[in-house]
Amino acid sequence: MNNGFDLPRPFTDPNVTRLALWLQGNQGMEGKCLAVTDENWSQCDWASLGAGQNTSLKIISNRYDITQQASNAGLVAEFNDFDFSSIEPHSYDVVLYRVSKERACSHHVINQASRLLKLGGTLVLSGEKNDGVKTYVKQACILFGDRTAAEKKGKGYLATITLHEFNRTLLDDKNYPSTRKSKKLPPFSPITKPGIFGWDKIDRGSAFLSEHIPMFLTQFSEPPQTLLDLGCGYGYLACQASRHGISHVTATDNNAAALLAVTENLKAALADFKVIAADAGDNIVERFDTVWCNPPFHQGFSVDGDMSDKFLRATKRLLSSSGWALFVVNAFIPLERSAKKHFRSVEVLANNGSFKLIALALDKHKNIMNAQPVKHGK
Repeated sequence: MNNGFDLPRPFTDPNVTRLALWLQGNQGMEGKCLAVTDENWSQCDWASLGAGQNTSLKIISNRYDITQQASNAGLVAEFNDFDFSSIEPHSYDVVLYRVSKERACSHHVINQASRLLKLGGTLVLSGEKNDGVKTYVKQACILFGDRTAAEKKGKGYLATITLHEFNRTLLDDKNYPSTRKSKKLPPFSPITKPGIFGWDKIDRGSAFLSEHIPMFLTQFSEPPQTLLDLGCGYGYLACQASRHGISHVTATDNNAAALLAVTENLKAALADFKVIAADAGDNIVERFDTVWCNPPFHQGFSVDGDMSDKFLRATKRLLSSSGWALFVVNAFIPLERSAKKHFRSVEVLANNGSFKLIALALDKHKNIMNAQPVKHGK
């Protein structure tokens, strides 16, 4: 679909493309436009998006890499956990939003759009049926006092919803902006919040890695003192470092919500730590005795085959020459094959049929395991 407009290159997510085409089709529009962007915008051509606009376009993203990409393209971009509190009410003419994977997040953004838009302003929503976009459009219409329907565009939908009334009952966003102590995760009971992958559970892969930390640490000639939790989430792994004698922890993530939660959790667990916003550790220069990583292989609604390799390259740069890294991935992901391009020692330490642990070292001469990889029943 091009509706008469050509983009320099296609975006990975067609629903983001629909929003870009809508914006290009309304280039004569004046006023202020806010694009609320998450991981689904990771392949956006930001220079194209901002080209030829009469509108004042601002980007808000909960992803560090997206904020950097937009800023590098000359756009005004702000990195936060979809915190719109600094924006004056009823100051925008258009809000663009490709609905997110999490309902609480989508409800939060729609609620905030009703506060940010001027009377007569427009919320442009896109997504696919399985994303719940048709339901979101109906809910937004009730909130905005509008009557419109999601228009089918290829496999997805696009809707332009006009704000006719203020102060209607907001959608249930599960108090999205606030961190909270989890009641589902004893005995860890971390601070967590919506907007983080697996925010209300202990990820099974991370739990599998945690179970094998004592065995993994026996491979060090000297106990590691520095740890990098690469893609830390709310900090389940990082907060266990002190239990294993690791004195300094650096936690990093691309997700603004994760950075808020892990900071609170590490304050309660450690005296010496750093929390750094980065895309797979891209702006970290220190090297670490050990790196622990449960890498994502999803990017928004799609599966991205390059994600794991991205984290492997980062680990190669950030791991000390005498250190060991420990990755946990789904059992079907051939991470060890990719890892051999970057590391001289690659060993599967454990495999329970659902997940496997892979230990990595830059030094081939280290004898990682005298025993065979540990296997567990499903």
